[in-house]
Amino acid sequence: MTDPAAEQEHPSPPPAAPEAAESAVWLRGHLLEIASALRPDHRPVVVREWSDPVRLRDPAPIGHRFLCLVCVGGNARPSSPGFDDALNAFTAAGWRADVHDGGHPGESWATARRDGYRVKVYEGGGPGILTFTGWTPVLYTDTERQPVQPHFTLSTVPADEVLCDDCHGWGVCLDCEGRAYSGGSGGYGRCWCVGNNAGPGKCVECAGRGVLSSAAMSWKRKQYGLPEADSDEAVRQSPAEDGHDSHLNAFTEVSQRTCACGEFRCFWRNILTQAGDHLLARFVGTCQGCAARRAYAFRLPLS
Repeated sequence: MTDPAAEQEHPSPPPAAPEAAESAVWLRGHLLEIASALRPDHRPVVVREWSDPVRLRDPAPIGHRFLCLVCVGGNARPSSPGFDDALNAFTAAGWRADVHDGGHPGESWATARRDGYRVKVYEGGGPGILTFTGWTPVLYTDTERQPVQPHFTLSTVPADEVLCDDCHGWGVCLDCEGRAYSGGSGGYGRCWCVGNNAGPGKCVECAGRGVLSSAAMSWKRKQYGLPEADSDEAVRQSPAEDGHDSHLNAFTEVSQRTCACGEFRCFWRNILTQAGDHLLARFVGTCQGCAARRAYAFRLPLS
C-alpha cells in the first residue's frame, strides 16, 4: 500500500514539456533566417524556447502553444538595419505587420501575423537590442476534437495583464463552455453565468476577456508574499550588477531568471544608456504569473 505521507514528502515531478512540433521548428528557423539577413555581422541568438500548456477544466493540458525568443544586436546600434528594416523583412516574407505605440521614448514594437503565427518585434531604448518573440497556434493533442483557439495563453497576454485563472484565457464560463446552459451537452438548466454582468456564456471573473488587469491581481501577489506593484521610479532604482560583457548576454541571463512566484514568463522592456565610464542596461517587465513588477540593471563595458 502506498504511504500518503511519503507521497507528500516526494511528490511526483511535473510532466515534461512536449517536444517541439514541426510548426515550432519552422518558426524558429524562419526567425533566425530574418535576423541573420538583417545583421550579417551579428549572429542571432535563440534566447529561450518554451511552450504554454492549454487547459479547460481538468488539470491535464489539452494542447500546447510553442514559443521562441530570438535576439540580435550588441552594445552599439548601427544606423541600419534596425526596427523598420525588420518590419520590411517580415512584410517581404509574407507577414502582415502592425506597428504599436511604444509608450516609452526610444522604444518601438510591432506585431507580425501569418497563418495563425504571431511575432512580437521589439527594439529597446538607447543603443538597444532587437528581439523577435514568436509563437505558433495552439496544437491540440486530441486530433478528433479541435476547439477554437483561446484568446490568450500564459505568454501572449497583453502587457500589464495576466491570464485569467478561472477560464485559462478562453474568455468563456467553463461550466457551460460558453453555451449558457449547465450540465454539458445534455444539460437543460441555465448556467449561473447568465445572471452575472459578464453575460451569457462568458467567464464571470474576466467578463469574457480571458485576462485580468495587474490591479486585479494584488491578491495573488499577497498569496506569494510579494509586495504591491512598484512605481516606475522604484523600478528604475534597482541596483546594478556586474558580470556581463554585452547587452545581449545580460538579456539572455535575465530571460532565464524567475519571479518570486516561480514564473519565468515576463514582458521585458530594455534601455541602454551611458553612465560615466560604463554602459547601464536596464530591464523592466511585468510577471505573467502574478503581475508583479520585475527590474534588473547591469553595468557593461563601453567597448
